[in-house]
Amino acid sequence: MDARERFQKIVVPNYNRHIASPNDFSLLDNLIGSMNTMAEYLGLQRLNYPPHVSRNKRREEAQAIRDDNLLTDVQRCADVIKHVRNEVEQDGVTSTLSSTGIDTADPTTWKVGELDLVQVAHSAFETLKARPQLNEPST
Repeated sequence: MDARERFQKIVVPNYNRHIASPNDFSLLDNLIGSMNTMAEYLGLQRLNYPPHVSRNKRREEAQAIRDDNLLTDVQRCADVIKHVRNEVEQDGVTSTLSSTGIDTADPTTWKVGELDLVQVAHSAFETLKARPQLNEPST
């Protein structure tokens, strides 16, 4: 599966399911996770899918994709949801982001720090959808 196929077969259906049932937190969680991994797929695509590439190189490429495409918020949210808590440093101050305050039955709590998970999901989806290589036929 290449980046385009993953986007078209996994992310787009996840997004459509979330839109159809916006009060189902499990669909939002799944969407954020699937969009977060797109950076790895796009990074490997940028490297022309070499058979062997170091973990560090894969991470570098994925982070470059996130930084270049404003996908760091989706990464932050996915990491906090996955790991429950995450330490972040900003302007020399370390703080802990946590997903323990999320009540899956209350969309007003669907936040990671100041990031609204629904807004992050919509923004990340629009960013990914705008990438031509995710909409062109696979090679």
